Amino acid sequence: MQDEEERQLADVALRTANSIFLARQRAEQELIRTKEALEAKTEALAHALAETEASLRERDRARAEAEAARRAAQDANEAKGRFVNMISHELRTPLGAIGGYAALLDEGIQGELSEGQREYIARIRHNQTHIVRLVNELLDLAKIESGQFQMQLAPMPVQGVLDSVRTMIEPQVLEGKLQLVVQSCEPTLCLHADSERIKQIVLNLLSNAVKFTPPGGAVRITTEATTETVRLRVQDTGVGIPADRLEAVFQPFFQVEASQTRGGGGTGLGLAISRELARAMGGDLTVESVVSHGSTFTLSVPRAVDNPCERPSE
Repeated sequence: MQDEEERQLADVALRTANSIFLARQRAEQELIRTKEALEAKTEALAHALAETEASLRERDRARAEAEAARRAAQDANEAKGRFVNMISHELRTPLGAIGGYAALLDEGIQGELSEGQREYIARIRHNQTHIVRLVNELLDLAKIESGQFQMQLAPMPVQGVLDSVRTMIEPQVLEGKLQLVVQSCEPTLCLHADSERIKQIVLNLLSNAVKFTPPGGAVRITTEATTETVRLRVQDTGVGIPADRLEAVFQPFFQVEASQTRGGGGTGLGLAISRELARAMGGDLTVESVVSHGSTFTLSVPRAVDNPCERPSE
């Protein structure tokens, strides 16, 4: 009986030992799997950290390159502005002298001129005026691009602008045998802008309209106002602009084919400068056009509501 109990106890002990051994094996295997999983996660985290550090370094490098490019572009713009400003001032003096001497010769200060000589003088004066306009436009464009363009914004009457530009454009309209229609507006309607620059924009639009409208056509200026905006529209019955070039006309130095103009080429800067000036005053300049039916340029500028304005004396 005692031997049987001892065998049973031995069997129980053996089974217990085997169970403990198997449990230990399973625990060791689980520990190995956990260790391998942790090592894999650690490796993945290390790889992700390395990629993050590389991305941060790349971001910092890209930022440094972008900042360097920005500074280089700014320096280049400033250098270009200084160069254009210097050249402009250097050219203005001799150009002024050329215009002055041509005017004196045309007046007969050095004796009467023949018709042929007067024709040559007229060509000299025309080309001198063209170059002076180009110099001034280059100077304006350089100032705008470098952020050095100064504006004198103030309330001003719209009718005063219309009256002023009509007086200036009428000789070209008569020479081109065109009809000019200027729609009057309310005397109290005022816009908030730089007086000289508004006139410059509208006069440029009118000059283009005259240049691209054949004899017998018409040029019209109309006004529309909302509670916040004044819109001046210059409409012509000229050659029009193809749809794929409507935005290109606002790019510096863009010009349509010479065959489309009624006479005389331009500098290709007027519309580019006009749009930049309009936007600098808080407005915009847009165009709609149909080939062979004409174009409509719309100048939008803020309306002066709170501050009254007085019509300037002519």
